[in-house]
Amino acid sequence: MKKIIVLFLVLVQTVVFAQQKKAKDNFNVQIRLEKGDLNKDGLADKTVITMDTIDASVPLRLQIFFQQPNKKFKLVFSSTSVIEPQYINGIHTKNSIPYFFIEGGYLLMNSEKNDVRFEHKFIYKNGSFQLIKISSVVYDGQNSTTETVFDLVSGVKTATTTPLGSTKESNKYTNKIMIRPLPTLQNLKSFGNKLYW
Repeated sequence: MKKIIVLFLVLVQTVVFAQQKKAKDNFNVQIRLEKGDLNKDGLADKTVITMDTIDASVPLRLQIFFQQPNKKFKLVFSSTSVIEPQYINGIHTKNSIPYFFIEGGYLLMNSEKNDVRFEHKFIYKNGSFQLIKISSVVYDGQNSTTETVFDLVSGVKTATTTPLGSTKESNKYTNKIMIRPLPTLQNLKSFGNKLYW
């Protein structure tokens, strides 16, 4: 009888532990998966975006995995702060869920925030994903678009405003802003709008 009680208690404890462990990781819906070689070793790495379906703010998690020679994937980056949750104080942000692409050894993040389209370009170096370029396109809602390209390595930022449906020439403005050390994917959120203007 004692053996049955002990076995029962062990079983109950195992089930409770499994439920607690599962409850901690509610990022159970995969939103996006992209593959490509990020660390230039000839193996297909991957980025995965998952959604927490339990939390009312509907947070999103970005994870990056490097494929190992044995074909298994090693987690090298995981964050729930890179991508804004879908809801803030119960209100939908209306911002799109970013797309992460791997092209030519670079990690590209395409996103839209407050009707502005952004592309962030990262390179994997010294154990982190360093931001090396930001570009954006803004439509003024009337008759022109402004494309801004900020090369963080050289510090050169160029903004070009182009009138739509007009023979007027584009206006181009260039300035130099040096940011050191380069922001990383790990600390991107802490830089906020300082990176843009």
